[in-house]
Parts: sequence; structure tokens; C-alpha cells
Amino acid sequence: MPELPEVETIVQQLNKHIVGKRIQSAQVLEQKRVDKSIEKAVPSTVVRAWRRAKAIIMELEKKKYLLVRLGMTGHFHYAPKPESLGKDEKFAGVKFYLQDGSVLSYTDIRKFGSVRVLNEARLQKELAQFGPEPLGKEFTATKFKEMLAKKPKANIKVTLMDQNFIAGIGNIYAQEALYHAGIDPKRKIGTLKVPEIQKLHQAIQQVLRQSIAHNGTTVKNYVHIEGSGGFQKYLTVYEKTHCPQKHLITKVRMGGRGTYYCSRCQK
Repeated sequence: MPELPEVETIVQQLNKHIVGKRIQSAQVLEQKRVDKSIEKAVPSTVVRAWRRAKAIIMELEKKKYLLVRLGMTGHFHYAPKPESLGKDEKFAGVKFYLQDGSVLSYTDIRKFGSVRVLNEARLQKELAQFGPEPLGKEFTATKFKEMLAKKPKANIKVTLMDQNFIAGIGNIYAQEALYHAGIDPKRKIGTLKVPEIQKLHQAIQQVLRQSIAHNGTTVKNYVHIEGSGGFQKYLTVYEKTHCPQKHLITKVRMGGRGTYYCSRCQK
């Protein structure tokens, strides 16, 4: 599932290719996951695009918003002409035809994602459920310590993936951050010492920023508008057999997800 770096990469590319352009018409092809009312929300210019947690928001004119959740396999294709779109367009949920002749399509093979039209009040209600942004100014080490202090009996790895607690971190980056911080993912939050919390805070931000710089991680099917991610080359434990120190990796299941860690590097 795309996490913060993958979604941020797509948003940056939407700002590059789509924002400021006018959507002339839209064709909804999958009504179970895509609002049919999108067709009535256009024509409209795309005012801006941004990310909140793992969601993409595109603002249209008259304070209408497209809220996009990528789910497991959702992604966008952009092409100068409709005939230039990729081979998996049979999985397209909606196509946006722009005034300049280009087209943006949202495709989703497994159909866990969604595209909805919301007004400003409904959008704010949807976004309010998420925790603080880990790359935001308000997410300081002190703030992180205060947040963790409220959940002493909770598991640290599962908590990092809780979108109500921190926005945008999923299975990949929770594992990577914990490795760089030297923390065993099985530990309870209450056992963490202040220096460990500070190191984890730093690791979270470092890993996320590095992944964004490499357009996210492609380990299965994630693609962005301009291609595939590159951060998979720098993963330390996720789906690895050995850590960078050549120690054997252990795999367990936590919160229903496979979790990789090094029992020698992480305590």
C-alpha cells in the first residue's frame, strides 16, 4: 500500500502536470469506488493538490474537492493524448479529459481505493481523523514523547502505523525507522527511554525524507506518474534476509502484518 512518501511523490507530480489546467470532462467507469457526481463537478480548473496522511486532495473551483485514497494498488496515469495511456486502463475507475488534450486516469487493479467529491466541510471532517504529520513543524521530538506517554502499554510498531496517532506511516516505514533507531518492534511504548524516543523521531523523519527524494518505494506494484520508485534499493530490513550488518533478519507477524527486524541491532 502506498505510504506517505509514495503519495507525496504523486502529489508533487500532480502539481507539475495537472494543477492550473482545466478539466473539460470526466468519465466515471467504476461507480462502486468512484463518485458518479464527478462528471457533474467539471468543467473546472484544478486549483491545487496536496497530501494529508495517505490521501490526495485536489481542489477544484467553487470549493469542491476530490479526495483520493489509493488503497493497495491505486495510481494515476497521465498522457498527452488518450491513446498514449498504459495497458492497464481496463482497470480505470475514472478518466479526466483536460482542455489541452491530455488525460489523467485513476486506475486500481484490486479496487480498494476510492475517488470522492466533497465540499469543504465534509473534507475537513474526513481529514480531522488523522494524527499529526510526521514531517510537519508541529511534530517535534517533545510532541512525539508526549504522544507516546499516553499509550505506555501499546506496541510501538503497531502504534506507528495507526493513522489516528501519526499520519502516513505504514508497514514499510515503521519497520525501517525502528531499525535505524535500534528499537525492537515488539517492545511496549512504556519501555522506551527518552534517548530512544528522540532517536526514533529522527529516524522517522530521515527515512521519510530520503524515500521522497527517491520517489518512494516500489517493491510490488507501486508506480507514480513518471515511473517507479527507487528507495527499495536503500531498504535495510523490509523483506530482507540480512540487515546491513550482515545479521540474519527475523520475521514475525504484528497487527496482521509481516514485520522484519534484526534481533542483534534492535533491542
